Amino acid sequence: MQKGKIIKEIIGKVLEPEGFVFDKEIEKWGFLKEFKNSKSEIARQTVAFYFSNYKRKIFMVISCFSGGFDSYRINRFVPGCIDDGIEYSKDKEFKKVIETYADILKQYGLDFLKKIAEPQKSDYFRQEDYNKLFDDNESLAQKFIIEQQINLEHITIADAVKLMKDMLTEKQSRRFEDCREFFLEMAAFYGCVVIKTYPCKWVMEDFKTHAVCTLEIESEITKSLFVTKEIYFAWKKSVDRLDSLIIS
Repeated sequence: MQKGKIIKEIIGKVLEPEGFVFDKEIEKWGFLKEFKNSKSEIARQTVAFYFSNYKRKIFMVISCFSGGFDSYRINRFVPGCIDDGIEYSKDKEFKKVIETYADILKQYGLDFLKKIAEPQKSDYFRQEDYNKLFDDNESLAQKFIIEQQINLEHITIADAVKLMKDMLTEKQSRRFEDCREFFLEMAAFYGCVVIKTYPCKWVMEDFKTHAVCTLEIESEITKSLFVTKEIYFAWKKSVDRLDSLIIS
């Protein structure tokens, strides 16, 4: 049985008129839509299907990257629903299950997709920010180094993290929007310090549901650091979060 073909045909009739395209690399099979939200920011939505490892059971998950990333099972938008997947005992029942999910999308899902297309948070890194960090990290780092009068030659990773913590403490009363560019420069600066000790590079990781820019570091083992995320939570909650960036 060609499960992907069945999903493409049945779910496609609901989602393709809304701008979604079929992409078999999403989870097991799914649909992807790239668009601009009301703030003209790059956004993505996916509707994906995956299967239980233990039972013949199918789940549907909606994901959205617009003002942050979130995933939703159908219990989040279908009234009174407890989502435990939908079981099928025989292959011929598979089509009926997919038709059930198509009905759910038509009745509840399309309105929910429109609702979550709008940014759900007030402070967040956009796709444009990750693109900028990936494309312009050298110029961002140099701007930070010059404006903060940093001697890059003698600074260690631990020194850089201590400096970043002090600066974030001063920024915690400021609006995220006012600090966004500064945070990108800070992340790029951190990468400049790390590369003095370890081979590293900025990588754009595309998860289909969303894409982020991470710092890939080769130490004893290769690790990937989501530097902007650590900076965000250090600013939002506790600067001690940045201790995770000290590489030993």
